[in-house]
Amino acid sequence: MPNSAIRTDRCFTRREPLADYLACADYVSSSALRRFSRSGQTALSAMRPMQVPKEATLGDALHALLLEPERFDETFFTTHDTVTTPAPPDPETLMGRTWLSRKDCTALEAMRDSVLRYTRSPLADWLERGEREISIYWTDDAGGRWKARPDCLCDDVVVELKTTTDIRPNHFLKSRKRFGYDLQAAHYVDGVRHLTGRSPRFVYVAVESVRPHAVWVLEPELELLSQAAANLQALRERFRTELAALSAEPAPASTEFA
Repeated sequence: MPNSAIRTDRCFTRREPLADYLACADYVSSSALRRFSRSGQTALSAMRPMQVPKEATLGDALHALLLEPERFDETFFTTHDTVTTPAPPDPETLMGRTWLSRKDCTALEAMRDSVLRYTRSPLADWLERGEREISIYWTDDAGGRWKARPDCLCDDVVVELKTTTDIRPNHFLKSRKRFGYDLQAAHYVDGVRHLTGRSPRFVYVAVESVRPHAVWVLEPELELLSQAAANLQALRERFRTELAALSAEPAPASTEFA
């Protein structure tokens, strides 16, 4: 896929900061759908723009280090040698950064190296050549407007980085079910299909956040991914129905006081 933005009548891409992607409320993300499904939030509440968290987790830091090095330098700060960041120009900017401890930096270095040295698939090549963190916006046949931001898209392969405490497939499967990862996978596959006209492969890159920081690349089982796609379609329909009903409700009458 070329480096410039792609646009068709029903699908387009943007290169934009994460904060801008999160703030775009005209299109619905898989995160909003999962919040709507799991938390009992209304469709309108689930669509409220999210803010980039100030206090990032180790997984957030690894994500930025591997996929968005410029954002890593702008968001984090450390004086340790294992993972370096440039010094900001003034103390106010410095205090706005998330500071990483030596322990955090040691773990980040090990996790990054484990990903880049993985040999069971061309993972380092995918991350090097692929389109990282490109925002995809599309409209489906029912008029639903959706958005996705895959970690990396390379040669019709969607690569999604996930941190976990245990990469063994049976244990990682629990995380997939708990956090709705396969629903997210189906959403991303649909977005890329609208963008390219082809159905991509989807792979998880599971990285242990604890020692020994092992890595495993896992392609979801076809049966589970197909079931996730069916669940996604039903969830989208329920989401659109509720959103339309809420939008049709009359606004409450105002009361004037003398």
